[in-house]
Amino acid sequence: MPFSMSYDFQLQQPKSASAEMDPSVLWCLGPDFDKQTVLSLLCDNNSMDTAFMQPTTPTWWMSSPSQWNTSSMHEPPIYTPRSVMSELGPQSPTNGAATKRPFSDVTNRTTNGRSFTNNNNHPINKLEFSTPVRSATPDLYSRVPSSSIKRSRITPALASTYETPPPPAPFPSNTTNIDSAERALEIALLLKEHPDCTCVLVTLIQEYQSRFQKPLHVSELYTMKHVIDIQDYGGNRVARLLPAFRVRFDENSIQNHLEQPYCIIHCPKNFIVNPDLDLPFVQISFSSFADNVRQLLTLHNGSMPLASFPQCYTQSFEPLLDHNEGVPLEHYISCIKDIQILTGQGVIKKVQFSNTPGVSFMPTPFDTSNMHVEMCAEVQQRLQQFSREVLDLLKNQGSHCRLPVSKFVSAYHQYFSRQCRVADYGFSKIIDLLLAIPKSIQILGDGNKRIMTITHRCQMKRFTNDIIRILKNKPQRSMSISEIPIEYEMAYKKSFSVADFGMCYLEDLVNEVKDNKELVVEADKDIIKLYRKERTDLEVYATRNFEKDVIDMLRILPDFSIPFQKFIPSYHHHFGYQCKVQTYGFSRLIDLLEELSHVVKINEDKNGEKIVQLTPAMMAHAILLNIEQLVRKSHGPLKLKDLQAQYLQVYRNELNPEDFGVASIEALLLTMTDKLEFHYTEADITLSTKESNPGTIQLAKNVVLTLMLSQCQLSFWQLKQDMLVRFKQDVTLNMCRNELRDYVEVIDQTVRLTPPMFFAYNVVLLLSPCDGRMAYDDFIVEYQRRTGSTHLLYPTDYGFPTMPRLFDAIQLVAQVRGRRNFKIIILNPEFRLGGYTQPSPFTPSMTPF
Repeated sequence: MPFSMSYDFQLQQPKSASAEMDPSVLWCLGPDFDKQTVLSLLCDNNSMDTAFMQPTTPTWWMSSPSQWNTSSMHEPPIYTPRSVMSELGPQSPTNGAATKRPFSDVTNRTTNGRSFTNNNNHPINKLEFSTPVRSATPDLYSRVPSSSIKRSRITPALASTYETPPPPAPFPSNTTNIDSAERALEIALLLKEHPDCTCVLVTLIQEYQSRFQKPLHVSELYTMKHVIDIQDYGGNRVARLLPAFRVRFDENSIQNHLEQPYCIIHCPKNFIVNPDLDLPFVQISFSSFADNVRQLLTLHNGSMPLASFPQCYTQSFEPLLDHNEGVPLEHYISCIKDIQILTGQGVIKKVQFSNTPGVSFMPTPFDTSNMHVEMCAEVQQRLQQFSREVLDLLKNQGSHCRLPVSKFVSAYHQYFSRQCRVADYGFSKIIDLLLAIPKSIQILGDGNKRIMTITHRCQMKRFTNDIIRILKNKPQRSMSISEIPIEYEMAYKKSFSVADFGMCYLEDLVNEVKDNKELVVEADKDIIKLYRKERTDLEVYATRNFEKDVIDMLRILPDFSIPFQKFIPSYHHHFGYQCKVQTYGFSRLIDLLEELSHVVKINEDKNGEKIVQLTPAMMAHAILLNIEQLVRKSHGPLKLKDLQAQYLQVYRNELNPEDFGVASIEALLLTMTDKLEFHYTEADITLSTKESNPGTIQLAKNVVLTLMLSQCQLSFWQLKQDMLVRFKQDVTLNMCRNELRDYVEVIDQTVRLTPPMFFAYNVVLLLSPCDGRMAYDDFIVEYQRRTGSTHLLYPTDYGFPTMPRLFDAIQLVAQVRGRRNFKIIILNPEFRLGGYTQPSPFTPSMTPF
């Protein structure tokens, strides 16, 4: 069936709607139409038709319209909209007066007294009509929707003077012209791929939405009268590219402006892209897949469409088969470190090399036009909370941590028992809200089959944390790689699936975390273990001091416990200085506390909050320390019957001996015979503290002095001999490890001074030439000068956080007297010996360590 050419392409000045249209054709709309609304609709249509005819429009078909062949083109007919009752059969209008019906009845009634005026003020004869009929115009393409026709009543008094001036035609903007021109080029490109440049209208719309991933309404096609012709053929509406446009059509020029959603190297011209971007779920080795993708991108000059990726991969390598337990192809590609997925023109996703190393996925920017509020701090805080909730939902509810976007709202409501209100986060669409958290969530696919999953970075972080938690419960902090599934099921009470972490095989999953700073992977030995930095002797000694601080802080708290989040503030409040975990050789507080597993344990309450609590053995030790402190602070001996009442008053915790496996308070106190003295009377038992053993203190002074005279360390047998010769005292290894552990330490049969005692050695060297005393401020300056260091004296160099704590640890050798600006450091008499003033040259701090 031949197609008729019914449009004139000659450039004309745009006219008003009333000048081009004869109002007599409005009889087909019915008696209750509003003329102003219809004229406005027609003016909009007229302006859309003339949008491509503006001289400023950058389209090449406007270049020389006079050269087009217009011999076969006739004058276009007057635009006449179809009747809203066109579904009825054709009926002839009645010329006589019709019986009046109610005003709401549109099937058979007349309009009297209504008149129209055109631009020339020529009166139009009164129109009488009853049942509307079909338009006699054969090439009528658009219909005025009934919802856009405003019904109005006209009173008889105003019937003779009713006039509606035509509204001015809106002038189209350059942006609208460019968008319309680009869409016309895309339609022309599609029609050129069909035989005779002709395609069924429904098929054309489907191919357009599939090819360019953009919506297209049928009304937009009717505005392209300068490009296509739409006719009814065989019961279907068919679109054909106009011959004049076909002659001037330059495909090469259009190809430069349009971005194809498929690969033009490996795909035919009529390749149809799935509008939902339904890619296969693959199961292939990640290392080989990554190498193949890099080669494929090199073949495509570093960029290729995602929609045709399976076809390109199959042409160069093995086919990508769809696997039920596989990983989505789009997610698998985004896992490659130097490759990213970007969105090009429209919503066409493209695979290309990443410009920024380490970035594995660049998400599609979300539409900020739907945001109702600015990205303030409160909104960002809500987005962070929402991100954590979505991750929790996907990990516990989604199959392999994946969930269709269409089911997200219902799954969120079911899991959290509350609605997901998009407006609370500043958005109006759920997809924009999900795209606003690209670091946590990745949206796969397009259209109605979008799938949300966890990003590769979050997956690797999650797997790393799970493995670290398992390894921390291992004695050697290591395990075999092949044992990961079994250990995972034992630790988390659920089956282990590699697909839950976005990978296909366990070897690939482990290789992705081998560069992690917290895990060490030895693939040749099939071992994965925690990374542990070798701590220095000074850090080990400082950790022993930290143990005492933890016990001292927790012993006065209820239940000897504290929330993990409040540990650092409470430590600062209790001791007056910050807790710096770097001093002890760790980077996180949790690692430091786990190193003290014999002192504290970390539990979780019913709300999932971490609680730091003393171990049962340390609880008993803490109670003994509390009792010792009560006895020391009491005025005179403390009666046993008053002990429980005073303990409750001071520490706000009841003293129950049953909690420690003893039947009475007396049995509990018998374990403190080295600290307390018991005085039995007829009425009660009184408690008092024991004084320090003078013999032990003198032995410690002699041992420290002997080591100072021998460069701060000696072998045990040499120390034993020197003590016998000099002080007639015997020393054993057990005494050095127990009674003297605050002053010396034993390492491989070698006895040396502890870090604070070595500091005491430097103090002796400085103060000996000054008669054993020096002002505190002068000592700090002289110490820096003698050591040649660029910084002042740091107490952390000797295992203590503050200078008062450091000087308290060397009271055996020197003491600080006075306050503030009048503090003086004084050596004890035992360390002022004349022969001691000529030791070996001064040694910088901590040289033995």
